[in-house]
Amino acid sequence: MQIRQVCVTHPRGLHARVAARIVLLASRFKCRVELALNGRTADARNIVAVMLLAAGVGSAIRIETSGVDEREALDALSALISSKHVL
Repeated sequence: MQIRQVCVTHPRGLHARVAARIVLLASRFKCRVELALNGRTADARNIVAVMLLAAGVGSAIRIETSGVDEREALDALSALISSKHVL
């Protein structure tokens, strides 16, 4: 299991476009990927769950990965969530 805490730096937080990118990215990996904020957890492959975290700019999100490619998934999701520029 890999765990890392990252800060949301996108000016709009985890809005719909960022959440969609998170889901697409998480779906590429075989491992289990969960996001947590303020005691709530979300499956990173579920866009509704990710958006319900309501993570604004400056929020500290915990990413938990568990499985065969957990390290790669953690690195990729950390980079995406902490990026200010999501296409």
